[in-house]
Amino acid sequence: MKALIRFSVLLVAIASIWTTGFLGSFGSNSAFAEDLAPTNFYTQDTSKIDLNNANINAFRQVRGLYPTLGRIIIENAPYQSFDEVLNIAGLSEAQKELLKANADKFSLKKPDESLGRERINNANYRL
Repeated sequence: MKALIRFSVLLVAIASIWTTGFLGSFGSNSAFAEDLAPTNFYTQDTSKIDLNNANINAFRQVRGLYPTLGRIIIENAPYQSFDEVLNIAGLSEAQKELLKANADKFSLKKPDESLGRERINNANYRL
C-alpha cells in the first residue's frame, strides 16, 4: 500500500513538472527572458554621468556633486540640454560654476524608464 502511495505521488510530481514545462507556470506573472523588452542597462557608457538616467551614486565621480547637487539634478530631470541643468531654480552661483567646470563629464541621453528603478535610493548599500 505504501509503495502504491509513493508511486502515485511520484507520478503526480512528474506530471506537474511536465505540464509546467509545456504550459508555463500556473498563475504566474513572470515573463520568460525572450519576452522582455531590451534595455541599455548593461551596455551603458559609465565614463560620463548621464544626467537623465544616472543613479545618485554616479555623482560620486565628481567632487562636490554628491549627495546634495546630485539629488537636485535627479529631482529636476529630465533635461533636453545642459543649459536646462544650469537654470534649475535655487542653484547657487558656486554650484553653477562647479557644473560648468565639469561639463565634459556629463552626458544627456533620452530618459530610460524601462527599469522603473529609483534613482535616489536603489537599495545599493555598503556593508
